[in-house]
Amino acid sequence: MHQVRAGMLTGYAEVAGSVGLDGPRMLREAGFAPESLADSENRLPAGPAIRLLERSAELSHCDSFGLLMAEKRSFASIGPVSLLLEHLPNLREVLRTCVAYRHHFNDVAALSLDEADGAELIRLNVFPGFWSVQTIDLFTGLTYRMLHDASRGHWRPSAVHVMRKAPRDLSAWRRVFPVKTEFESDFNGLSCSVASLLEPNPLAAEEMARHARRLLALVPLDSGPHPVSERVRRSLSVLLPAGKITLPQMAAHLGMSRRGLQRRLEEEGYQFGELLSGVRSELATAYLANSARPITSVAELLGYASPSSFTRWFARAYGLPPQAWRALHGSDPPIAPPPGALRSP
Repeated sequence: MHQVRAGMLTGYAEVAGSVGLDGPRMLREAGFAPESLADSENRLPAGPAIRLLERSAELSHCDSFGLLMAEKRSFASIGPVSLLLEHLPNLREVLRTCVAYRHHFNDVAALSLDEADGAELIRLNVFPGFWSVQTIDLFTGLTYRMLHDASRGHWRPSAVHVMRKAPRDLSAWRRVFPVKTEFESDFNGLSCSVASLLEPNPLAAEEMARHARRLLALVPLDSGPHPVSERVRRSLSVLLPAGKITLPQMAAHLGMSRRGLQRRLEEEGYQFGELLSGVRSELATAYLANSARPITSVAELLGYASPSSFTRWFARAYGLPPQAWRALHGSDPPIAPPPGALRSP
């Protein structure tokens, strides 16, 4: 079962109340008892937590609910990992450490770093099955808060990037982020100068960081090793924008042979093409429902060589071309395609 820290819902009742919801009742209906939230290190099922955020945004008509949740957080609220991050030499090491220790945060998202045209792109990758607007807003806000506080308030990004369409009310975005947000971007995350991540931390302490790592090794984590099929799905969501991904390419990415990966997937009851189509389906409906980006752009993000090939696949899966589907389902939660429709060209 994919999990998140109970800290993901810290302040939920307060935020829900501020937008006219009965927070305690919403938590109970989602299956979360008060005692499960008392310790922020408790592990909660990820699916119900994510659906709670989306449901709260829907009922309150507050389409920045996730960001309001992020606004209530502090550096310490990220958990025991904060004891390590505050002693690292610079923010690049903070980000690398977050990648290495991501299971201490959740099982549904991870950060990655890319350099492009002299800028550093801090990408937030939400894994297939958990892509939701409010979750991405929350995690983007938490990533900014973590880096800002780890720098003792000195760091600021060049821009914030989210793939969603702009909310009706931008006030929360202006309060949380000190720079402009680029809505309907090609990725979720932050961009900044390379130099800003290398600014030395005057309070860095190698010995304290070493002690923190030893302590983190003692923190019990319920998340066991994930099946190969899950690793493939996660990798697809990150790699697709670079172009069509083949089975041999995926095997190389995972450090396996082609035959070895194919055999492992068959043992788990999957074919690579089915996983590829499933990830494309989820991301396609999310992009179409939550943004006005051109079909050409959506096709590129899904690894299609041309918009026409994407349109043909989508029409076979959903019975409608992308533009017509968007007209019917814009701003709706992503939905699964009809059974048997998931076939990649």
